[in-house]
Amino acid sequence: MPPILIIFISFTTISFQSIHGMIIGECKVPNQWNTWLNVHRPTVNGEFELVLHYQKIFAGQPFVCLKPTGLEVKTVDGREPADTGDTFRFTLNDGFLCINQIIVPKGKNCTDYKLKFCCPPK
Repeated sequence: MPPILIIFISFTTISFQSIHGMIIGECKVPNQWNTWLNVHRPTVNGEFELVLHYQKIFAGQPFVCLKPTGLEVKTVDGREPADTGDTFRFTLNDGFLCINQIIVPKGKNCTDYKLKFCCPPK
């Protein structure tokens, strides 16, 4: 019997691993990646690098846009999210969310992450 290939497609989340971090969306010319940002620090609840939060804090700044075409996330020490053991959600609309309660083993807290936006030119 020939091997069976199972393909899973999610219409809400598309992410790619890169040599830099985890990327969601895309960043095609003339859009460009901006600076790394890290506003939130891990708490007893988790780690939340949220798009809306950045858009409020940095409104009007060139490194955050209202409609990013891509987001990239990695730990503050440069590791891929998949290498941390954290359980997380990463979407273009919301950003990066890691909740301590859903990490196995229990008692492990979320790692500290940073995020950057791909934005159209201003």
